[in-house]
Amino acid sequence: MKSEDKQILCSLIRDHEDAVGSSRVTMLAINAFIESIRQVRCRVENIRDLYSELSLAIKDTEPKVIPLIHLIEEFEQEMNASTAETTDGIKDDAIRILQEKHRKIKTKVGKVIEHGLTCIAEGDVIIVHTLSFDVTNMLKLASEVLQKAFKVIVLKQDLSKTRRLVKSLSASGIDMEIIPEYSLGHHIEQGNKLFMGALSISEDMRVITASGSANVVSLCHLNSLPIYLFANTLKFSHRPSSQQRIHRKVEATTHGDLSFQLIKHSHDTVDLEHVDFLVTEEGIKDKGQIAAFMNGSKSGGEPSLPG
Repeated sequence: MKSEDKQILCSLIRDHEDAVGSSRVTMLAINAFIESIRQVRCRVENIRDLYSELSLAIKDTEPKVIPLIHLIEEFEQEMNASTAETTDGIKDDAIRILQEKHRKIKTKVGKVIEHGLTCIAEGDVIIVHTLSFDVTNMLKLASEVLQKAFKVIVLKQDLSKTRRLVKSLSASGIDMEIIPEYSLGHHIEQGNKLFMGALSISEDMRVITASGSANVVSLCHLNSLPIYLFANTLKFSHRPSSQQRIHRKVEATTHGDLSFQLIKHSHDTVDLEHVDFLVTEEGIKDKGQIAAFMNGSKSGGEPSLPG
């Protein structure tokens, strides 16, 4: 794969993750992989190399989308065990395996949402900052299906992300208040919970999450506001946060007669110790259980990562 193509793929995955969350982008990426397999035309001796090339590019994104990497490495291992000898046979095996991986993450996400619904009570005022697929869907289900009455304080950040979140919650009739992210201190006493998602949780107990989350979590922690983190176990990484490859972008900016370089990062890191409740497909762990649960999960997490 050409360097320019890798950069485009990396940008697409990063932009989609930013827009819909890592769980959803993992499902989309797997579906795109399946479609590319259906469309590829090549000789049988080349097909496995093409799959490996695309898999390597997916594992080398910036930042690393850990749940997608887990599933792609599982795909590679199972394809190595495939005994198919024809192009159509290899394609059929690849599609079947990837469809199984899609069902796997979809099931895990569904269970996280199921447990998350029990975290929403009548009269709650929930602060939401990240555009998490899990959080958004559990809020919608709690309102539409369970008919729970609660309020959401949406922290306005990037306008496009805030627009998507507000439109999604509005369609479910959820009571909302939208405030600037930097004004949370004036509204902190109104909320009784913070809900957030994650791109990944590193082996050094750092949460890789949306840009701006570090300040929000710190303020909530200082004000003893319970912080709920929703993340299925495919998001657990066996590498430290320094190796999650958070994207750094230098942007030339001009305002009137002032020109300068603006430095941005795609994600923040948050100390897992600040989280009061970790919600995975395996249930809800409180602050006293999180460290033991994470240590116990290390034996079943991510295989060796490149780079």
